[in-house]
Amino acid sequence: MALRPKLEFYRLRLVSKDLEYRTFRDFAIQELYQRKPSTDAQIMNKLFDHFMSQLVTEKAKDKNIKKQLKLIKTASNKHLEHKPVVDVKKNIIYGVINGGRFGRDGMMSDSSVDTEEASAFGKNKTILRYYYFLLYLPLDHNEGCFIIHSNSKEETITDIFKLYVERLFKGGNFQRPALNMFCPKSFQQEFQDEAIIKSIEFSNTYLDEVFTGKGMSSYKQLYDVKIEIKPKDGDVSLNAKSRMGNLLEQLGFNRQKNETERLINFESKRMKLSSPFSKTDRTFDFDDENLNVIPVVYLEGRINNYNDDDTPEFDELNMLCQNLFQDEVLPEIRPDLFV
Repeated sequence: MALRPKLEFYRLRLVSKDLEYRTFRDFAIQELYQRKPSTDAQIMNKLFDHFMSQLVTEKAKDKNIKKQLKLIKTASNKHLEHKPVVDVKKNIIYGVINGGRFGRDGMMSDSSVDTEEASAFGKNKTILRYYYFLLYLPLDHNEGCFIIHSNSKEETITDIFKLYVERLFKGGNFQRPALNMFCPKSFQQEFQDEAIIKSIEFSNTYLDEVFTGKGMSSYKQLYDVKIEIKPKDGDVSLNAKSRMGNLLEQLGFNRQKNETERLINFESKRMKLSSPFSKTDRTFDFDDENLNVIPVVYLEGRINNYNDDDTPEFDELNMLCQNLFQDEVLPEIRPDLFV
């Protein structure tokens, strides 16, 4: 499989201009209605219409990152049966939309025959692919979330989807919502159970203070000092990092006429980890107690079936994401529902 499909998770919190607590119901009533609706089902359907209708506007396009979201409703869309729908009871919108990059000249040629013929396309053409999402908009709360699928580092709409959501939930009474990437705790624990420490890097910035018989020289220069520590004999698992902690407590950086500064007090502390889930090394910031890990959730090993273009089979992906949302994400986003 050439692609490596993955899932990313984001929290979405409304921010009212008066900084008062406002729910997604409040947003819909204040921004999308001219009169108060009668039922929650009406409100949720209005939010769904808001999401879908803006796909044909400039809100779904960004000239800086040169990407665009759409929903193609013709036979050209081979996954149109998975188009976005709304579940009014769960307050979620989910399905497969189209998105991709524009702004580059190119050509298309038939790969199945030996030919030099090709058709050109210009910078105004968007190369669209298929992406699954699940968007949670709780009518009784100010914080929701979304799950977004990508196919690879290059083949992704996460950046334009984030911008689209920010633009959707900004209005006359609302600032841009706050978006923060997160990962369900079960995936974080899974990653930490398997991760191996490759190296730890400490960095700090120092002022070069040149002392003379007349005091400190006027010549000053800033320097970045980086110290890297690597396990030499055998792997050290992330769960066993306390073994390294004893060593790190004893190490420091000494400058003449200055006290030794312990490495654990350096401004920047970063840990490079390897994991069988990511298959590549990744670097995370950490402090004395916590490692700020937001692992990538790859679909390999989590779903069994893929389409002939290496994208995940969308019925199976939907079932996975619906279960993740109900069992893993919702308890973290809305602990008040599980008291």
